[in-house]
Amino acid sequence: MPTAPPLATPLDDDPEPPTVRNGAVPPARTSVARTPTRRRPGPPADEVEQEAEEGAPRRSFGKALAAAAASTVAPGSGHLMLHRTRTGAVILGTFLLVIAVLVILVLTSDTTELLKTALSSNVLLMATIGCVVAAIAWVAVIVRAYLLARPPGLGAVRQTIGVATVVALCLVVAAPLGFGANLANSQRTLLGDLFAGGGGTSAAEAIAKPKLNVLLVGSDAGPDRKGARTDTMMVANIDTKTGRTVLFALPRNIMFAQFPPDSPMGEEFPDGFHNPDDPLSGDYLLNAVYAWGLTHPKMAPEGPTSDPGLNLLHETVAYMLGLQLDYYIEVNMAGFASIIDALGGLTVDVGPERIPIGGITPSGRHVRPDGYIEPGVQQLSGEQALAFARSRTNSSDYARMGRQRCLLQTILTQKSPADMLTNFQSVASATTNSVSTNIPQAVLPALAALAGNGVSLESVSFDPSLPDPSTDDGHFSTGDPNFSYMREVVQDAVNRPPAPPAPPTRAAAPTTRAGRDDDEEDSASEEEQEASATPTSLAESC
Repeated sequence: MPTAPPLATPLDDDPEPPTVRNGAVPPARTSVARTPTRRRPGPPADEVEQEAEEGAPRRSFGKALAAAAASTVAPGSGHLMLHRTRTGAVILGTFLLVIAVLVILVLTSDTTELLKTALSSNVLLMATIGCVVAAIAWVAVIVRAYLLARPPGLGAVRQTIGVATVVALCLVVAAPLGFGANLANSQRTLLGDLFAGGGGTSAAEAIAKPKLNVLLVGSDAGPDRKGARTDTMMVANIDTKTGRTVLFALPRNIMFAQFPPDSPMGEEFPDGFHNPDDPLSGDYLLNAVYAWGLTHPKMAPEGPTSDPGLNLLHETVAYMLGLQLDYYIEVNMAGFASIIDALGGLTVDVGPERIPIGGITPSGRHVRPDGYIEPGVQQLSGEQALAFARSRTNSSDYARMGRQRCLLQTILTQKSPADMLTNFQSVASATTNSVSTNIPQAVLPALAALAGNGVSLESVSFDPSLPDPSTDDGHFSTGDPNFSYMREVVQDAVNRPPAPPAPPTRAAAPTTRAGRDDDEEDSASEEEQEASATPTSLAESC
């Protein structure tokens, strides 16, 4: 009977038991010690290329920098270099889609639409958030592409070079997007601070109205002034369909300013703003109404602002012109200089004679001018532009009013939205500190649409150049104004067709004409008066 083979135990070296052949047991196997396999010495660790994953290219320091650089140019391209096809395609496709949408929007939108977009707080908020999110995502893609291709065990030098390069590439992307976010947020903040008012008509009503009337006020309050005087007063009548704008300029020295009869000022001054005990007092001219409202707040109406002086001026201007004023814009003239400086100055044709800077104190005393603005075409700083607009030395109030209107025209023609963006922070700061208005944000897009279609500026000035048949010399008198005639001129100006492009005929100062009989002189005078009553194109009159 054959002998059974011994059972294998876990300690056996061989997994199978020895085979019995012809009843003989083979001799035991000799255990041989195994020696570990030697590996060839490789290059230094920072130069080793190791596989990141099956099918992916081997890692290297140069490839890591190249992937980061490619991701900076177009996010996702670095992943494609590393054969991360699916991830890279998604990232790059999203990037190209966003760029395409933005390009299409810019190319298909006109200037009006872009202006309306820039004046929408909601759009600006989304733009701010979008720029921040895009910057974070783009930076993350650059860093991720670098980390995927970077080999392990880099030396200190290469680690430093890699980190510095990636940081620089991230800044290349983050800086412009951060600037865009800051710009959009600053614009949104400016809109919130400057156009926070809700007075006047609503946005829907403003669009529906055929005309909008905006009171423009320039205040000369400052450390050298006692109180405040509004030496610049205009009303802009804006056609909401065509954008045609007629400026009605009111001289500072209009006497007997009128108020509604049932108002406190109308009851206090039934014959107009005047002091019979001191008929030549400058404290009762039109530019003193603002100061009167500040010192007598109970005499002023409650709206449209919290400033009683401005409310009182608003009331008298609306009543004298026979217009319902929808909004106002008040500019501190000292701040006006800062706005001009922020815009980079203005190029102005000063005229044939130099303009004194200063020369008259607030009390009216003549002193030596601080300097002069030379004649001809000059590049004016903010202070020079302000002096050009305010100078009364060797000049008249009416000449100064003409310079102010021309300066306004110059700003509109020389300064584009690009100038505003280039110097936006400075302009925003200067504007916030020197401009106040009750125009609500909701109305801004409608006004921007008018500006985008082009603004046609015309002007009517209630000064002695305006004909007035009720006076002895046939010209308007600021010392004894005909308010009924003022309302007639206003209605005629806003209802007549726009001024033709040809330079209009301007009325000459009253002179004695020799060699004419009375009928010829009266006929010529009527023709000149009719020409003068027509609104004058502001660009052609400068």
